[in-house]
Amino acid sequence: MSRFDSSWQRLVALARQAPADPRDETAPLGFGTRVAAQAASRTATTGWTLFGRLALRGLLVAAAFGVAAIALNYSVLTSDQSVDYAAVDTVGDLLDFS
Repeated sequence: MSRFDSSWQRLVALARQAPADPRDETAPLGFGTRVAAQAASRTATTGWTLFGRLALRGLLVAAAFGVAAIALNYSVLTSDQSVDYAAVDTVGDLLDFS
Protein backbone atom coordinates (compact mmCIF):
# COMPACT_ATOMS: atom_id res chain seq x y z
CA MET A 1 0.00 0.00 0.00
CA SER A 2 1.25 3.46 -0.81
CA ARG A 3 1.60 6.19 1.74
CA PHE A 4 -1.48 7.96 0.37
CA ASP A 5 -3.63 4.83 0.69
CA SER A 6 -2.62 4.23 4.28
CA SER A 7 -3.25 7.89 5.17
CA TRP A 8 -6.63 7.72 3.47
CA GLN A 9 -7.63 4.56 5.33
CA ARG A 10 -6.64 6.13 8.64
CA LEU A 11 -8.65 9.27 7.85
CA VAL A 12 -11.73 7.23 6.87
CA ALA A 13 -11.49 5.20 10.09
CA LEU A 14 -11.31 8.38 12.18
CA ALA A 15 -14.29 9.85 10.29
CA ARG A 16 -16.37 6.76 11.09
CA GLN A 17 -15.61 7.18 14.80
CA ALA A 18 -16.62 10.85 14.87
CA PRO A 19 -19.78 11.61 16.86
CA ALA A 20 -22.96 12.55 14.98
CA ASP A 21 -23.88 16.21 14.65
CA PRO A 22 -26.30 17.04 17.48
CA ARG A 23 -27.91 20.00 15.67
CA ASP A 24 -31.51 19.83 14.56
CA GLU A 25 -31.93 18.95 10.88
CA THR A 26 -35.46 20.27 10.42
CA ALA A 27 -36.25 23.47 8.55
CA PRO A 28 -37.04 26.60 10.57
CA LEU A 29 -40.64 27.44 11.38
CA GLY A 30 -42.39 29.06 8.39
CA PHE A 31 -39.70 28.10 5.87
CA GLY A 32 -42.09 26.07 3.71
CA THR A 33 -44.60 28.92 3.66
CA ARG A 34 -41.94 31.41 2.53
CA VAL A 35 -40.76 29.09 -0.24
CA ALA A 36 -44.32 28.52 -1.46
CA ALA A 37 -45.08 32.27 -1.37
CA GLN A 38 -41.98 33.11 -3.39
CA ALA A 39 -42.74 30.39 -5.94
CA ALA A 40 -46.31 31.68 -6.37
CA SER A 41 -45.24 35.31 -6.71
CA ARG A 42 -42.75 34.71 -9.52
CA THR A 43 -44.05 34.37 -13.04
CA ALA A 44 -42.67 31.54 -15.08
CA THR A 45 -40.50 32.53 -18.02
CA THR A 46 -42.01 30.83 -21.02
CA GLY A 47 -40.67 30.63 -24.52
CA TRP A 48 -43.07 33.31 -25.74
CA THR A 49 -42.03 35.73 -23.01
CA LEU A 50 -38.39 35.28 -23.93
CA PHE A 51 -39.23 35.59 -27.63
CA GLY A 52 -41.08 38.84 -26.98
CA ARG A 53 -38.15 40.33 -25.09
CA LEU A 54 -35.69 39.34 -27.80
CA ALA A 55 -38.02 40.61 -30.54
CA LEU A 56 -38.26 43.99 -28.85
CA ARG A 57 -34.48 44.22 -28.58
CA GLY A 58 -34.13 43.20 -32.22
CA LEU A 59 -36.62 45.89 -33.24
CA LEU A 60 -34.64 48.52 -31.34
CA VAL A 61 -31.36 47.42 -32.95
CA ALA A 62 -32.93 47.44 -36.41
CA ALA A 63 -34.32 50.93 -35.81
CA ALA A 64 -30.90 52.16 -34.69
CA PHE A 65 -29.29 50.72 -37.84
CA GLY A 66 -31.98 52.36 -39.97
CA VAL A 67 -31.40 55.77 -38.40
CA ALA A 68 -27.63 55.36 -38.83
CA ALA A 69 -28.03 54.42 -42.50
CA ILE A 70 -30.19 57.46 -43.18
CA ALA A 71 -27.77 59.74 -41.31
CA LEU A 72 -24.73 58.43 -43.18
CA ASN A 73 -26.41 58.71 -46.60
CA TYR A 74 -28.17 62.02 -46.05
CA SER A 75 -26.02 63.87 -48.59
CA VAL A 76 -26.88 61.32 -51.28
CA LEU A 77 -30.58 61.60 -50.49
CA THR A 78 -30.59 65.41 -50.74
CA SER A 79 -28.47 65.69 -53.91
CA ASP A 80 -29.90 66.29 -57.38
CA GLN A 81 -31.37 63.04 -58.72
CA SER A 82 -32.24 64.33 -62.19
CA VAL A 83 -30.08 61.79 -64.06
CA ASP A 84 -32.16 59.19 -65.87
CA TYR A 85 -30.16 56.05 -65.23
CA ALA A 86 -32.29 53.97 -67.60
CA ALA A 87 -31.12 56.10 -70.54
CA VAL A 88 -27.43 56.08 -69.63
CA ASP A 89 -25.28 53.65 -71.60
CA THR A 90 -23.24 52.39 -68.66
CA VAL A 91 -21.86 49.31 -70.40
CA GLY A 92 -20.79 51.31 -73.43
CA ASP A 93 -19.08 53.88 -71.23
CA LEU A 94 -17.25 51.23 -69.23
CA LEU A 95 -16.06 49.16 -72.18
CA ASP A 96 -15.53 52.10 -74.56
CA PHE A 97 -15.32 50.23 -77.89
CA SER A 98 -14.61 53.35 -79.91
